[in-house]
Amino acid sequence: MRQSALSIILLFGLLLAPACSPLGVATTAGAVVGTAALQERGFQQTLDDKSMEVSIQKALIDIDFETFQRIDVSVVEGRILLTGIVPNADDRVKAVETAWKSDGVVEVINEILIGNDVGFINSGFDLKIEKAMDLDLTLDKQIKGLNYISDSTNGTLFLIGIAQNQAELDRVLAHARNVERVRRVVSYVQLKDSPERQAVLEQLQEMKAQKAAE
Repeated sequence: MRQSALSIILLFGLLLAPACSPLGVATTAGAVVGTAALQERGFQQTLDDKSMEVSIQKALIDIDFETFQRIDVSVVEGRILLTGIVPNADDRVKAVETAWKSDGVVEVINEILIGNDVGFINSGFDLKIEKAMDLDLTLDKQIKGLNYISDSTNGTLFLIGIAQNQAELDRVLAHARNVERVRRVVSYVQLKDSPERQAVLEQLQEMKAQKAAE
């Protein structure tokens, strides 16, 4: 529910850091740099992913703020996860098409629901689910929690990220299923050394090389 908004705050805090001196901006920028450096996908890829999140979210809001303000965008190594609720199927298609227009997209995972807004109460429950999941991953020393993004929509907890191994992923999924009010868990996490992730990394490298050659 809050991932894309948080991404915007953190990314702009980092981008403003060289030009501004306030302690708040410096602290935010430092937190982003430290977090990015520790993630499995690396510093530059983390920033690229965050930039893509911001770009897609802005593009959607520019199209129609009322419709797309509740769409959350999470990006890990060019894989885009879209979640949230829109009024009709055309809006769902429009959101996916907008995501694909970004540079460096490897995959768009469409988990956007169609229907009426879930309301303030359910939104609050989803936020609590996300915070509880993030806390569980942070406290579990056998999990590198920074490598995971959790997002909840109407009680469904979506996960995307990079797992060190199957044992770690099993622990993550166990935590997710035990979070209060979670109705369903959907994982798009890739294993660090899996063929699927290696294919993603190769595709990313090919796209970056092609862009550099242009």
